[in-house]
Amino acid sequence: MSDDRPATPRRKLSLIAPLSIAAVGGAVVLFAVLSRPDAPEPAAPAPAPPPPAAPIAAAPPPALTRADLVDAADLATTAFATGAEPAANRSPLIGRTFRLDIAFGCNGPRTGADSSQAFAEYDIDKGVLRLVARPVNLTPLPLVKDLDETAEIEAVEGFWIPRPWAASETCPPKRTFEVQATPSPPAAQTLALAQVFETSGSRVSRRGDRPYEFVRKVDKADTSVLSHTYRLRLEGRLVGFKDGQAHHCWSESPNHRPICLYAVAYDRVAFLDGDTGETLSEWRD
Repeated sequence: MSDDRPATPRRKLSLIAPLSIAAVGGAVVLFAVLSRPDAPEPAAPAPAPPPPAAPIAAAPPPALTRADLVDAADLATTAFATGAEPAANRSPLIGRTFRLDIAFGCNGPRTGADSSQAFAEYDIDKGVLRLVARPVNLTPLPLVKDLDETAEIEAVEGFWIPRPWAASETCPPKRTFEVQATPSPPAAQTLALAQVFETSGSRVSRRGDRPYEFVRKVDKADTSVLSHTYRLRLEGRLVGFKDGQAHHCWSESPNHRPICLYAVAYDRVAFLDGDTGETLSEWRD
């Protein structure tokens, strides 16, 4: 005879065991999660190294002055006079820039044409002041004919540096000199900045018979024009000769001071007011 009584309590007991096990397992997992130490925060990325500093370009050497050019020429003069051979290596002066002023009009403007390389001329009747700088033709100098590249040279022209025994660029001081019974001639020019023009080269910078010239109208009542001075400014680079020397010297005898020429290229030629330094006119290459 079968037992038809419900088995509800036994079924409930059979369900309680799995639930209890699941609850205990969940509690264990929850405890493990809660008891696990917090993960450390990720470290901040290291800052990127700064970019390498741009190399600082060395400042170019300052422009050579009149004093620098005169000093270097004095050494070259001494070397030539003593028969010393020029250095075989390229001159360190090549590539250097220069800037110098040549004072003129120191005794007032002339009333007529002047044979000087730079002069001031004043036309009293018209009230016109004219400044003129005329490059000197240096081609006939024996020094030029002795150069290695003489066969390639068409012309050499430039400006003498007056009174190379003085470093000053201003007019010489006014002094009273005793008149000699037999006056001696002024010292010859011995130092110049020369541009060498080769037969196959450009003639753009060559002046030839074209002087640098500036003309200005002046009030006839303005007497200051009679005592005004001016400056011829020369700026450029030492380009040197074919043998790598910045200058060459020559003398006709041991009793003559050697003549020296720097080989240059002019970048700027200008007329300046001798008192204020104002640029009156300029030419650039």
